[in-house]
Amino acid sequence: MKGNIINLNFKISCVIVTYNNASGIGKTLNSLLSQTYPLEEIIVVDNASSDGTASLIQKNHPNVTLFAEESNTGIGEGCAIGMEYAHEKKYDWIWLLDGDSTPESNALEELIKAYSHANFKNAKIGILASSPVNRQTGSRYNCAVWRDRMVQIPIPESASEPFLVDIAISSGSLINSKIIDEIGLPRADFFIDFVDIEYNLRMIRKQYKVGLVPSSVIYHEIGNTKIVRSVARLGAKTPSYTHSPWRLYYIVRNELYTCLHELHNYKAIFFFLLTTVIMIFRIIIYNHDRKIQRFKYMFLGLKDGFKGRLGKVYGPE
Repeated sequence: MKGNIINLNFKISCVIVTYNNASGIGKTLNSLLSQTYPLEEIIVVDNASSDGTASLIQKNHPNVTLFAEESNTGIGEGCAIGMEYAHEKKYDWIWLLDGDSTPESNALEELIKAYSHANFKNAKIGILASSPVNRQTGSRYNCAVWRDRMVQIPIPESASEPFLVDIAISSGSLINSKIIDEIGLPRADFFIDFVDIEYNLRMIRKQYKVGLVPSSVIYHEIGNTKIVRSVARLGAKTPSYTHSPWRLYYIVRNELYTCLHELHNYKAIFFFLLTTVIMIFRIIIYNHDRKIQRFKYMFLGLKDGFKGRLGKVYGPE
């Protein structure tokens, strides 16, 4: 990055939300301890893991601040718990990571360098976002802009200069603490899925932007990855990401709720319904297991999103 002078005066904490990740949480924590830009505090919110994740952290990483929840609060409330604690301690920035994400050693430093980049000169930066890379495929995940719907922007493998977007996933997002005073915390009642997008949309309404920093790399998986031949791309091989059937309930419910009850945007509702139809066809074509379950959870999500019924309803099977 050209001509950036790094600010060593920022106080930065990292919030990790994890669930049943005893096999991987040590790698994530070690990657944070080796960051070239030092973290003031690492905060882990463990969502009642049953595999010993919390006890492993207490034993091997006693300096980590641990919130061991008695029940699975979900991503939304887990982020809110950690961010509220960090905000009360007056950290300048809060770096969100999933428990299975692993940042490169200079990932945080690259984010801080980018804050003063010329491309962000006239923008209100609410989030500096790392560039997630899929371990299995080696490809970057897309980011997005909001045009009454999410419009995906592919990030070239050779991309190096930071640029402005509207939406980035929560894992790898370095959040400016100042925005918490204006837009609050992530929605605890979303439980999981669309939590980060809804938060980004709240930022947009306050004229904030997301700065995507390609040189800040984290390794992260979104769902289960498999390579399929895309009909839309004339048979070209492309990654397809699938989740457990119950996750479709939250994916559908939370987006519909946001478009209908928060944005009151009928264009957004139309695009959501179109995307849902496409999702149904993708399930028919690409998913060979539990199709009926997937359709059932999607229907229930549509019903509850329309009614405004939120909170934890279903969970890991």
